[in-house]
Amino acid sequence: MTRNAESKNTLTAYAMMLSSYLVTVVILLAETFSDAPESIDSGLIFLASGLGIWLFKILPLLLFVPGFFSRSHKSAAWLSYVSMLYFILAVLLAFTPGASLWGWSMVFSTIALFISSMLFTRWKKADER
Repeated sequence: MTRNAESKNTLTAYAMMLSSYLVTVVILLAETFSDAPESIDSGLIFLASGLGIWLFKILPLLLFVPGFFSRSHKSAAWLSYVSMLYFILAVLLAFTPGASLWGWSMVFSTIALFISSMLFTRWKKADER
C-alpha cells in the first residue's frame, strides 16, 4: 500500500463520520426551529434569530470542517472529544418533555460520530505507517 492510500476500513469510517456529522448538524437545525417562541410575528426575524442560535450551537463543530477536507486524523480525534459535549446536550434533550424525539435522535448520531471518528483516527494512523 502506498503512503497516501487509504484502506477500505478508513474510507468506510470517513464516510460514516461525515454522514453522522451532517446528521447531527441537521438535527440541531431542526430542533432549533421546532422550539421557536410563539411571540415572533415577522418571518424574517424568525429566520434570522433561528439561524443565529443554530450557528451558535454548531460553532464548535464548524471548526472541524477544514479537517474533513484534509482527512486529518488529528482533527478526527478532536472531533470525537467534542462530540461528547453534544452527547451530553443530547441526553439532556432526550429527557426534556417535548424534545425527546430530537434528543434521542441526536444521542444516536453523536454516538455514531464518536465511534466513526475514533475508528477513522485509528485506521488512518495505521495507513500512514
